[in-house]
Amino acid sequence: MALHRYERLVLSALKGSGALDLNSLTKACGIGTDEVLWALENLGRRGYVGISRTGVSEVTLTKEGAEYAKEGLPETRLLDKLREGTILVKELSGKDGQIGMQWAKRKELIRISNGAVMLSDRGVSAMEKGLDGERVLRELNRDSGSYGRLRKENGNVVSELIKRGLLSVKERQRISMVTLTDAGERAVDMNDEEGIGALDRSIIAGRAWEGKSFKTYDTDVQVEEAIGARRHPLARNIESIRRAYISNGFREVAGPVIDSAFWVFDSLFQPQDHPARDAQDTFYLSGLEEMEVGNKEYVRRVREAHTEGWHYRWDLDTAQEAVLRTHTTSVSARYIYDVLSGIGSGSSKRELPIKLFSLGRIFRNENIDYRHLADFYQSDGIIIGNGLTFANLFDTLIRLYSWLGAELRFKPSYFPFVEPGVEIYAYAERLGEWVEIGGAGMVRREITGMRRGGINVLAWGVGVERLMLLRNAGVKSIAELYNGGLGWARRMPIV
Repeated sequence: MALHRYERLVLSALKGSGALDLNSLTKACGIGTDEVLWALENLGRRGYVGISRTGVSEVTLTKEGAEYAKEGLPETRLLDKLREGTILVKELSGKDGQIGMQWAKRKELIRISNGAVMLSDRGVSAMEKGLDGERVLRELNRDSGSYGRLRKENGNVVSELIKRGLLSVKERQRISMVTLTDAGERAVDMNDEEGIGALDRSIIAGRAWEGKSFKTYDTDVQVEEAIGARRHPLARNIESIRRAYISNGFREVAGPVIDSAFWVFDSLFQPQDHPARDAQDTFYLSGLEEMEVGNKEYVRRVREAHTEGWHYRWDLDTAQEAVLRTHTTSVSARYIYDVLSGIGSGSSKRELPIKLFSLGRIFRNENIDYRHLADFYQSDGIIIGNGLTFANLFDTLIRLYSWLGAELRFKPSYFPFVEPGVEIYAYAERLGEWVEIGGAGMVRREITGMRRGGINVLAWGVGVERLMLLRNAGVKSIAELYNGGLGWARRMPIV
């Protein structure tokens, strides 16, 4: 097998000495370090050279670590302040107060009594001697080569600095010695022709390849793994839902994430004393206590529906409380009102049926488990048309979610904004159980303002993440979908 020029230079340099370190070998060859490393990789695979490696720690201070090496650790700065006497906890702020007090308390350098912070005996002693962590940090900042010695002398201190994110340590393998094998010595004597490694125009045009040997390709070379780009599994799932809706003639609509309780609850005929409106189920916003609804005529109609239907005194201030939406049905409520108020009104006349869907994040104050999160996605759909029935609803849902490859079931249930209503279940074969994925029904006349027999509105909402429990065998909990690790995303099967 013909040797490359770089390979012959390395073997020739080793032939005279037998063994050289990397720096000496590079100088003897008269070529760059990268060229020598490339040649050594090839020669090592063929057994022409023996390569000895040693582990080396590359140590650098993080941005925060460099700052503390210059200005001192937060706990040190806190102790300096305490020289003059006690400080109230409420008066501490910034890094000295928050981070400093946390670490000073952990190291028992301070005492806290009646809301006041003071030096402990250990803290007084530390002020006289200085903190070991700060000394190690400053020495490494001056000379990172002292890491090995400091690791032996102050292992616990160095480990703490690494855990605090003040030091970054990378373990690498470096070539310490290269030796020539018997096979390599024979190879350098037998090979005096390099061979052609790559054809170019001049070689072909000048027929310089005639009578020459060609460098062979080694198909066993270990190359770096090529990782192709891919979308996050949740993003792919959302796009699948979007395509399913659009291919069935639906148009996508959107609405605000921060909304008034009027659109999230009241417009959907949910009474103001409903348990779902309690703080343990809904996130209310501070600093934005009220959001005006604006449409006085619709407010009047909603007020009357609540008063007549639920027999209580409806309160506008409660309806104007600012919340994080608990469902995307609030988007549907807006469009139901806009569409139905425009039907038959001259230029605003719309052709029925109208099919709309929304996809977005919602927020609920939930107890977290494998099927529940506080922040997740929901898809919502509505169909507004003449003479629509439950048969239309079931047929639409079965066709929409046929891409799941799962069987659907419907169970009668109660929701304030639909009558009749059903829960939607899909069978998760790998879990061996039926999983509730959403709810559906026929929107109440209290919301549409229309009597039965004419225009009806079909509506449903489905949890996006729960669909992943059915579709993707790699997902055992919907919390996994918010895993930020690239390794996890790369291991997930593409479906």
